[in-house]
Amino acid sequence: MVELVPCSKSHALSSPRPSLELGEVATTCWGAMLGGVECTPDFVPGKLHFKNKFCASCKEGILMPLAQVRALSAEQAAYFVNRFSKGFWNNAPASMGGGQYRIINNTAGCVAPLMAVFSGQPPSLDW
Repeated sequence: MVELVPCSKSHALSSPRPSLELGEVATTCWGAMLGGVECTPDFVPGKLHFKNKFCASCKEGILMPLAQVRALSAEQAAYFVNRFSKGFWNNAPASMGGGQYRIINNTAGCVAPLMAVFSGQPPSLDW
């Protein structure tokens, strides 16, 4: 479960986030990349499946600022896709404003529209 909250209502979101460059292998819970979480101590991410990258605490829920989340139109979804490289963040094309993002509801059982969470302020597009 991911809970979206306005920035002004979440004091927990001020905790520092570990950074992870595109292609770099995670050595911590991927929930920590989003900030505002108390990760399970000594958690080591698993391989292959996305769900294995999150500790037990983060599987219960993650807070993230609404200002960093956007619903994608069908046209935008063609540009904002998760890559199968190692690492949490994807780099958005410069033609779409750049920045780092992750699609958070792209599995078969998810309901449209696709949602993107950005590592910082989303690009200035017509969302």
